Amino acid sequence: MQTISSNPLLSVEGLTTVFTTAAHGKLTAVDDVSFSINSGQSLSIVGESGCGKSVTSLSIMRLIPTPPGEISGGKVLFDGQDLLKLSEPEMQRIRGNSISMIFQEPMTSLNPVFKIGEQIAEVLRLHEGLNKKVALDRTVDLLHQVGIPSPAQRAKEFPHQLSGGMRQRVVIAMALACSPRLIIADEPTTALDVTIQGQILDLMHQLAEDTGTALLLITHDLGVVAENADDVVVMYGGRVVEQASTLNLFKKPLHPYTQGLMRSIPAIPEKGSPLQKGMLETIPGVVAPLYAQPKGCRFNERCKHAFAKCKQVEPPLLTPEAGREVRCWLYA
Repeated sequence: MQTISSNPLLSVEGLTTVFTTAAHGKLTAVDDVSFSINSGQSLSIVGESGCGKSVTSLSIMRLIPTPPGEISGGKVLFDGQDLLKLSEPEMQRIRGNSISMIFQEPMTSLNPVFKIGEQIAEVLRLHEGLNKKVALDRTVDLLHQVGIPSPAQRAKEFPHQLSGGMRQRVVIAMALACSPRLIIADEPTTALDVTIQGQILDLMHQLAEDTGTALLLITHDLGVVAENADDVVVMYGGRVVEQASTLNLFKKPLHPYTQGLMRSIPAIPEKGSPLQKGMLETIPGVVAPLYAQPKGCRFNERCKHAFAKCKQVEPPLLTPEAGREVRCWLYA
């Protein structure tokens, strides 16, 4: 997929991550994944659970547990610097400072025995060198920025005293503490109700626009993608199967898997139109486990368009039109 700039802020090139298991040996969870993000741009990685989205984000941050995991190939260029070649102390200076990450469940990101103000202030003291009082004052400002009422009081409370939406706002405040150039948000609204989901996503999108921060959003929800991403990477079986701008992807999805995801979204009829009857369309089958990936195209067992070649040879990423890539023999 073409990029807006010749020097993207983040460029992932051929990223490959494997896990060593006792039962099945080495399994490839992320297989030759490439994409790029420019400053101020938002990109979303979508796909079903088990497609490699979260492992991709953790690989970028060098947070894959080793063993059993290992980044076995590729490059992760951040502002021209390969993160995979940095030492752990060098990566620690980048995490939370230049690149921040928002995880799925805020209770796993926050320490239950420390007040939230202390946890955010620690980030500021570590990366910005602020003293305790200045860091706590800045923490209150951050909590106010993410829409938490009575921020001075909330800073003195423990995570369990806050609702799920409040805790996720705290995690966002922590991610924004050092004005990062890139935020990676891994399913940031999974545990929240629909109303709070909208508030959190609007907040993240607005803050990214205001600060010029790039946003990498990991999700399985195409509704979230439509409202919050400039470009989309669709993953399946650890591979990129389609890349396009959000507008083009929703206007004309190319890969049968992307088409299946689109058809599984309930449509709201226009005013005066009859309600849609019948069951929502689903993609048959399930994502194959890593140790039982089918030969050829990894989606062929679930694809109604599959023909003989699909079951024998895995397709490369093809370019059917400018700015789009798709891994499907239908476009060869």
